[in-house]
Amino acid sequence: MRTRFLGIAGAIALLSCVVAGCGGDSFDRVPLSGTVTCEGMASINGGILATPAQVGTSAPNASVPITDGKFSFPAGQGPVAGSYLFEISLQIPGAKPPPGQSPEGEVETGPTVTYRKTIDVPEGGSDSLTIELTSADMVRDSAGSPSGER
Repeated sequence: MRTRFLGIAGAIALLSCVVAGCGGDSFDRVPLSGTVTCEGMASINGGILATPAQVGTSAPNASVPITDGKFSFPAGQGPVAGSYLFEISLQIPGAKPPPGQSPEGEVETGPTVTYRKTIDVPEGGSDSLTIELTSADMVRDSAGSPSGER
């Protein structure tokens, strides 16, 4: 009876840790939210992948979607204060993918363009960060063409 009780108690404790997050990570992540504009367009969709700008640091990566030009990293999932390289992939408004290019059952989102910009994440985070992208920040489009080769 006691062995069965300890087994059940152990399973409950393990499940509680998984559900509650069991301490999270040791990074001092900050909340970060704001807007992304690109060449004057404000209502854009895509995603952000934030990686530490300095290679070899132990700072975490963070990612978040962009919806209607807005993004929001919650405190527990955001970056830490410091310099980050933001790789921003944006869907080209109104562009459609070639027929049959997306795997069956997946939403066809159309071509994307990738931009890179170094962002200094402030201590304590921010709720009003504005990221303005220009053609100078463009890295490549979804066809793999580098900036300027469309």
